[in-house]
Amino acid sequence: MGTLHHSPQQNNSKKHQASNSESEETEEIESSNVTKKPLPLKFILGLITVFILSSIIIGTIFLFLQKSAAPINSVEHQLTEVEGTPTWFYDNLTGQPISHSGTQYDTAGNPILGHGGQPQKISIKQAEQAASEINSQPTFCIQIPNGIDGARPQTGLNQASIVFEAIAEAGITRFAAIFKNPINQTAIGPIRSLRVYHLDWVSPFDCTIIHAGGADDALSAVSTGYKHLSESYTYMWRSTGIWTRSGFVGYYAPNNLLTSGPLLADFHRQKENDQRSYPKSFSRLTPEESLTQKQLVEKSTEQTEQNQPTNPTYKKVSNIHIRFNWQTSFNVDYLYNANTNTYARSFQNGEKHLSYTCENTKNKPTPALDCGTPTQVNPDVVIVMRVKQHTSPLDHYHEDITTIGSGSTYIFQNGTVLEGTWHKLNRESQIIFKNQQGEEIKLKPGRIWLSAIPESYGKIIYD
Repeated sequence: MGTLHHSPQQNNSKKHQASNSESEETEEIESSNVTKKPLPLKFILGLITVFILSSIIIGTIFLFLQKSAAPINSVEHQLTEVEGTPTWFYDNLTGQPISHSGTQYDTAGNPILGHGGQPQKISIKQAEQAASEINSQPTFCIQIPNGIDGARPQTGLNQASIVFEAIAEAGITRFAAIFKNPINQTAIGPIRSLRVYHLDWVSPFDCTIIHAGGADDALSAVSTGYKHLSESYTYMWRSTGIWTRSGFVGYYAPNNLLTSGPLLADFHRQKENDQRSYPKSFSRLTPEESLTQKQLVEKSTEQTEQNQPTNPTYKKVSNIHIRFNWQTSFNVDYLYNANTNTYARSFQNGEKHLSYTCENTKNKPTPALDCGTPTQVNPDVVIVMRVKQHTSPLDHYHEDITTIGSGSTYIFQNGTVLEGTWHKLNRESQIIFKNQQGEEIKLKPGRIWLSAIPESYGKIIYD
């Protein structure tokens, strides 16, 4: 048998193949060993750290967005508001402050203590809600006479927030007095008939008209959807008065029809379903702005006394003389009192204009007997408006007054006078007062008396 021989070249080839095969097996084994090797601990801890940090960042962003979207009345927001500068809210008839945020104080200026003996604090929202409750209380406009046939002294007139005065007939003036929920007044009046120009003036105040009949045009107008009450003995009464050794005391017909705050509240509850009032009132100064104006008037007065240049805008005026016509019993004088910052009202004949205040008395009192001594009427602001006026061609007795349009006006407040114009667009719109530069005049907080004098023959004098 012959022997099989391999050439050296063949042997080398086989060795090379075997070597390659072993090398591939070795690589596969090494590759297998690499994939099965566990991850390093440092790498795992790094991943965990990244996850935790990401969670914290995402959570923080979520909380921030949630806090930003919190409602304005949240507890946290309210507490922040309470600690800030107080925000004030004002009466929409008188302009007087009625509520504010922050620490609450009593009339003596002492903090009101709440739970745990700590000062009571309220938020802006709570203060706003309190003011809204007051400012939407029922408003009443009462027709009150001014004749010398037993209408004086009137009752409750000095407690009215706003009073309009104009000639009713034969040179005799009449008032439209606006009250906000006069629940403490046990007598208001007397009550007389309605005039259509008074209806025009009081319509923006969203008030219930209280009257005893009226001129034909006024009765026709008030029946077209206005809230009103006319001569109801459920909610009014006739005050009889009595005879004494010194003469008759009290009112007598036709000037003896009275009402009261509680009776008006009953009417509002039973007949008007507690409907709220939303009056559109006049533009007002804040108490701080009013004080600044008063100080400017006082400074101007001092400069005048020292013969120094003064600002004519703030010239001091102490005496006001309003002349409706030739009748001294109805023409009016006002005297400014710098101490009270009010205007004492009298008639040209020297008679002080007095009014009873009936509070905490028996039901249906006789003011002259039950309500003490009458006091002098003293509004905070006096306004005179010149109006077009003539006797009605229908009855040649009642007056027709143009209330829509514009005319000259004189505003007395803080001891000075601001001359300008009044503007009224329609029955529902409020009167706007502008100075001679066309800028709106803001009125001092407090009670306002507005007198409309005939443009052709009425007079206004002041010094």
